[in-house]
Amino acid sequence: MSASHTSSQDAFRTQPMYSFGEAARLAQVSSSTVRNWLFGYTSGDRQIEPLFNGPSDIAMVSFLQLIEITVAARFRKVGHVSFAVVRRAYENAQETYDIDYPFAHLRLETMGGHIVQRLRGGDKGASLQAVDQPTQWSLPGLLAEVVDQLDYEREFAIRWHPAGKSIPIVVDPLISSGVPVFEGRGVTITAIRKRWKAGQSIDFIAQDFKLEPKLVETTLRYADSVAA
Repeated sequence: MSASHTSSQDAFRTQPMYSFGEAARLAQVSSSTVRNWLFGYTSGDRQIEPLFNGPSDIAMVSFLQLIEITVAARFRKVGHVSFAVVRRAYENAQETYDIDYPFAHLRLETMGGHIVQRLRGGDKGASLQAVDQPTQWSLPGLLAEVVDQLDYEREFAIRWHPAGKSIPIVVDPLISSGVPVFEGRGVTITAIRKRWKAGQSIDFIAQDFKLEPKLVETTLRYADSVAA
């Protein structure tokens, strides 16, 4: 199987772009989680290795790392799995498929059954377990949802629709420094939220940007969920 690695063409999605706080809000995790996953942490007398290959000396993450953090966060929510289980799944994906950023790779959905499986039997909330052999299990719903929100180019994520592709909110590393914007307009959702907070009505904002009022409401709900 051929290897799949990023190249100089992918610099715009591998360069540091988001602070830990920004990445945490977009991925819906804590800033300390982002830091721990990229730098590792100490638990009692044990040193826990990082989940990802993070930056060596700066508290910033790239677009592809943001996507991987988001996927890992969904992994943790599926059956409340441990950090160790997610790391085993990640390492299996890297080693078995020889790819960079496996959680931000086009093959994530198809290789999902090879790197994780829901334990047979047990409680409804059974955890996931990293495995080395192919299985018939597909990616859990929460992860498949993230995959459905992504656009890919040269096999790696290039664009993220965090509210789903039916909602024109996009995170694109080539637009507005990668902050969420209205697709095709370049207007940040933060700008929309600020106008509403300043007293402008939803109908006025919708008319100004030629949007449906329900879409503005959806955007404001999402903006609130990722607000500082």
